[in-house]
Amino acid sequence: MYSQYPQPQPYPPPQPEKKPNYWLIGCFGCGGALALVAGIVIIFLVVVSSGDDSGGSASDQPSSSAGAGDDAGSGQEETAPADDEPAGSGEPVEVVAEPAEYEAGALSQGGDFVAVHVTITNNSDEPLSVNPLYFSMEDANGQTQDADLMESAGQEDNFEALDLANGESESGVVVFPGTSEPVSVTHTGVMGDSYTAEVA
Repeated sequence: MYSQYPQPQPYPPPQPEKKPNYWLIGCFGCGGALALVAGIVIIFLVVVSSGDDSGGSASDQPSSSAGAGDDAGSGQEETAPADDEPAGSGEPVEVVAEPAEYEAGALSQGGDFVAVHVTITNNSDEPLSVNPLYFSMEDANGQTQDADLMESAGQEDNFEALDLANGESESGVVVFPGTSEPVSVTHTGVMGDSYTAEVA
């Protein structure tokens, strides 16, 4: 006959104790440490490289300004010699007149004359026609006299009629009737352009 009391159940066998996987923990621990170190290194490199870029651009700016200063300095050096140019050299036609000694030539018919040594330089881009007949002189009395062609042609260093290109010059003696000292001479071209110089 069975007992009405329940029979005691046997205890389950004890579960084996799980040992922690130290190798796996060690790998993740090393990997995390490496990742942390790598992140710090990358951040450091980014900061350093951005600092170099900004420093480089800043260092480029003084060099650019220094270059501009050099350009400005060279520009001043190039314009400085302009002060050494003779007065009137900026004119399209430059006339220089000096007193000269009149000498009666073979074609002279006698009379009183004064002579002026004239130099004309064409600084313009257009050809310039010069001729001793184009000259007139104002004397110390305020009188104006036209050049004498025959007397001018009879001078040893006579002024010749020709066309001057840019940069070319012609010089020679031009003779005027009269005895008063020449004060100024004027060269008047065919088109009416006139250029005057004091006799000095």
